[in-house]
Amino acid sequence: MKFGIGLSTCREGLFYPVGFASAENLKLVTQKAETLGYDSVWGNDHITTQTYLKNRAKPNFFEPLIVFSNLAASTKRVILGTGVIVGPIRNPVILAKQAITLDHVSGGRFILGVGLGAYREEFEAFGGKGSRGAILDESVEALRELFDKPVASYHGKHIQFSEIEMYPKPLRNPFPIYVGGNAPSVLKRIATYGNGWLPAAMTPQDLEKGMEQIREHAKTAKRNHVEIEVAPEAGCSISKDGVEARKNFFDSPMYHHLLSLQKSTLKDLKSFSQEELLKRNFVGNPSEIIKTIESYEKVGIQHLWFDFIAKTVEEKLERMELFAETVFPSFK
Repeated sequence: MKFGIGLSTCREGLFYPVGFASAENLKLVTQKAETLGYDSVWGNDHITTQTYLKNRAKPNFFEPLIVFSNLAASTKRVILGTGVIVGPIRNPVILAKQAITLDHVSGGRFILGVGLGAYREEFEAFGGKGSRGAILDESVEALRELFDKPVASYHGKHIQFSEIEMYPKPLRNPFPIYVGGNAPSVLKRIATYGNGWLPAAMTPQDLEKGMEQIREHAKTAKRNHVEIEVAPEAGCSISKDGVEARKNFFDSPMYHHLLSLQKSTLKDLKSFSQEELLKRNFVGNPSEIIKTIESYEKVGIQHLWFDFIAKTVEEKLERMELFAETVFPSFK
């Protein structure tokens, strides 16, 4: 089992209190993750404050690709992944060049995760119009062309470019494109063009069904030989006292963030009860969390990454350390 850490590139206000993110703290958390033996770190992407936060917070959002360029120079082993870049607001030609550059700068440690974006309001604030899903489909297909072809052209409804000769090529072939999201349309996108799936707050049963659908779509796309990694994201509230861990979870910005996703990422949930959200995250003492991880391992999940519940960076580092000391030995 591989374990990763969510970075607060653009998670301030959403998952962590305002004041949590800074260039120094992003570097500190990443280096600590590498020292403790975590396998990956994941940064997300936003350009503007979400509507539900505007009257209560002014979060700092740091551009993840630039952050990763800095982190690549200050680490040696840990995988650097975007979880996720908002595809519909990015130019795929420029994004491909940035991803290839990060691949080389990091020595082959970068994973490009792309997704729809949880908030359509952000797309509209950017000036976007039309179907974000259709734009993302074209973006992912165009990225695959740019990474794989000596000369790439693409003529879609939303994206057009001609005879782009992009060198150097990525260090890895194929270069890993992971796709984020929980919706059925995401699964087809992954099976057709991707190398990984980045779902969020899903139960083992949900993931098992999703993986089966990806396999079916991959057969149709004649990509059934392609290995597709599933790396779910979830919140983690760990404490030596399970009652305290649950209290910390429900008092956290992350809990309110999950409630804000009722019309987007988690729109298919029938219930937003506290018990339902507990089932979809990792909350409790080390023994309880080990048991939860085992339920994911049973359905074939081999890579999990967490946004640790914490009020300060120092508290996050302490909980990362507690997890490494008490949970790692059961799986690594």
